[in-house]
Amino acid sequence: MQRISLFLCLLLSCNFVQASTGIEDNIADGASWLILLVLPLAGIYLFWKVHIYPEKVAEKKNHPQLNAIKSMCLLSLIFGGLLWPVALIWANYDYGNQNQPQNNPDTSNEEQEEELNTIEN
Repeated sequence: MQRISLFLCLLLSCNFVQASTGIEDNIADGASWLILLVLPLAGIYLFWKVHIYPEKVAEKKNHPQLNAIKSMCLLSLIFGGLLWPVALIWANYDYGNQNQPQNNPDTSNEEQEEELNTIEN
């Protein structure tokens, strides 16, 4: 019991409340400027870069529906990113040669060339 009362007396006799006038103020000022200005600007920049990523992927792959993907990226910015996964999947989709007619063993080469000419025109 005497130890506890001695410890409490020592704690009460110590002066814990002191005004900081040194480096702590400078650190606090720098941290506040960082938190209030730099981090929000960096967050906005990162948000923008992430939302135009599907557009960059579509440009790199020479996607046939690039303008539609660009529009979806802008709409995703407006709707808080809900359309972003759809735009990313759409940008990564590979259409391949879907416009080419399928090789059908029942048709002759002349018929296949005729079908190809009608598709190209």
